[in-house]
Amino acid sequence: METISVDAGNGMTNAVMAQKRGYKSIAFPSVRASTSGDSLGLGEQFEMNYEYVEWGGHKYLVGDDVFISRKAVERHQGAFRYGDEFWLFLIAYSLGKLVPKGGEIDLTVFAPPGMYYDAKNAIENRMKEIKHRVAIKFKGDKKPRIFTIESLTIHPEGLGALLVFALDKNGEQIESDLLDGDNVVLDSGMYTLDALQISNGQFNPESLSSATWESGGIRANILEPVLRTVKKAGDDFELMTVDDIDRVLRQGLETGDYMLRSGASQVDIKPAIDKYSERFAQWIANNIIDGVFNSLRGIKYLILVGGGAVLIAKYLKQWYGEKLLDASKHKQVKGINEVDMNAVGGIRLAMMKMRTK
Repeated sequence: METISVDAGNGMTNAVMAQKRGYKSIAFPSVRASTSGDSLGLGEQFEMNYEYVEWGGHKYLVGDDVFISRKAVERHQGAFRYGDEFWLFLIAYSLGKLVPKGGEIDLTVFAPPGMYYDAKNAIENRMKEIKHRVAIKFKGDKKPRIFTIESLTIHPEGLGALLVFALDKNGEQIESDLLDGDNVVLDSGMYTLDALQISNGQFNPESLSSATWESGGIRANILEPVLRTVKKAGDDFELMTVDDIDRVLRQGLETGDYMLRSGASQVDIKPAIDKYSERFAQWIANNIIDGVFNSLRGIKYLILVGGGAVLIAKYLKQWYGEKLLDASKHKQVKGINEVDMNAVGGIRLAMMKMRTK
């Protein structure tokens, strides 16, 4: 049985599989588009070669491959996505990429803390409906990749990230005072922003219902305002979408190239990204850090995770100084991207449970 942790977020899906030595991981945007899958038979020299999957009687492109056609591009963002058909598709695609042969899975997944109880029920009900079995067929497969979910664990987002600091890569507890006292985990995702206070490494379940800000994530605060700015740059950008901005943002973070190209035109979105990232940080500081957590008085560390962490960290560092935890100084987190922390922490907890059985 394979042990896999999947953080199927509104913006990105991050999946990690435990191996004898380290982890195997994948990441892709949580987006798909219908495709015909047709081929002219001209070969790779004259025809684009792309991967698609068959799911529910339809063929789909996944992640950045949707830009091949740009037709029927589909996301599902919001409070009611957990356990639905699209969410299950992201899980199945992740399993298929990590374990091409199929098989039995010990699966860990996540839901926003403020929606946790409803989302948990929805996910569990979906698993009962499908009898804990999913099947997905990849291009070139003669038969579907079939998975049986033998064990399912559902965690609040943020818990996985916290566990990265508490457990090592083998799932063994780390002797450290890092999580002693009161700390705040701030998880900025595509659609939601989660903020949870942790006392001596433990969540207070009573705080879960008020821990999530819907429409408080990267999409509403950065991507949509940048898109409005881009569309003013000329007619070639009129058909651009939030997905285009997201793709170039990820490209820029990786390579330093923030140039958005369309037709014969191009525009550097870095100034707009910086402008709205600072505004997002101000919104978080005003409404959450100061408004909810009393300007971090009595708080040991503010721990940033999620896709927005790299965009807001430098501003929060200016305003809150050493209260902002520098994850790079902790060896158990070294090399782990903030957006992967939930998935990696979920794997580490699953490994700890296996060791203690």
